[in-house]
Amino acid sequence: MRKLVISVLAIGCLLLAAAANAADKGACKFSDVDKLKEHLEKHVHYPAKGKDIKEACKKEMPDEFTAQERSCVDSKLKSDTEYKNAGDVMKALGVKG
Repeated sequence: MRKLVISVLAIGCLLLAAAANAADKGACKFSDVDKLKEHLEKHVHYPAKGKDIKEACKKEMPDEFTAQERSCVDSKLKSDTEYKNAGDVMKALGVKG
């Protein structure tokens, strides 16, 4: 019985770790979250559609983020969704800040 309980606990821990890992893969990774937050708060005028946010970032500050960071933003922000503030955008990107 004890071995069964230990096995069940071990499997549960593995499943929790896998779920957490999958959730992390859904979030964008930024080398400097503070820079992202500052950018979203100071350089974007809200409310703003996703397509406008992406376009403004490419036009006004093309080298501020890495290609990987920009690609994640492009995939996560929905072009026709309206974002009310920087917090909405951070949430859509899966970034805590």
